[in-house]
Amino acid sequence: MDPVSLQTTPRTALRKKVKALRRSGVTPLHLYGLGAASLSLQAPSTLVRKVIVDAGRTSPVNISVEGEPEETLSFIRDVAVHPVTGEIQHVDFLRIRADQKIEAPVNVVLVGEAPATVGGAAQINQITRTLMVLAFPLEVPSIIEGDISSLEEIGDVLRVSDLNLPSGVEASTHGEDVIARAAKQREIEVFEVVGAEAVEGEEAVEGEEAVEGEEGAEAAEGDTAADKGSDES
Repeated sequence: MDPVSLQTTPRTALRKKVKALRRSGVTPLHLYGLGAASLSLQAPSTLVRKVIVDAGRTSPVNISVEGEPEETLSFIRDVAVHPVTGEIQHVDFLRIRADQKIEAPVNVVLVGEAPATVGGAAQINQITRTLMVLAFPLEVPSIIEGDISSLEEIGDVLRVSDLNLPSGVEASTHGEDVIARAAKQREIEVFEVVGAEAVEGEEAVEGEEAVEGEEGAEAAEGDTAADKGSDES
């Protein structure tokens, strides 16, 4: 998988000045990891949004810094978004090595037709939508397919161990973890209601935290980058 490229410049705007930076169409960035010094960077917001869409969490990003001769291979580690406007607040990039396996989340897409669903006897309930995998950065797949054609009866399950993973890619989770299950329609409805209530509760908490901490987060932004560099060393 070819890396996505992002041209950046060193950032001098910190703390409360970051808000003015965003208003000017520039997004603050952090680059940290591999024991190297954490860098405060910036790039045009339009380019940052495109990189986030193109790379997601599975494609590496080559970051070039103005004045620096070499690019840095990285992964997007965190994207902070304003809960009301949807504006990108800042993006954290983690340095990686092409020759060192990393753990990355990959979306699981169900393919095929489950015999258990013929005639409406059952519905397929996807339990796991994102799978953590270990792979070299340039070999992380964009998606993982889960073939449900083996689900013949109600109660049959597709497990992590049943997935046909690409060469060099291994699952970080237990092989017995369930990816999908053939279940009665009533079971699906109950699961969806309970899941929706849980998600609504989480979103409320996340929104409160984001609004409450926006100005404080900006005030601590300069220190955060240094702390992350220290944590990854």
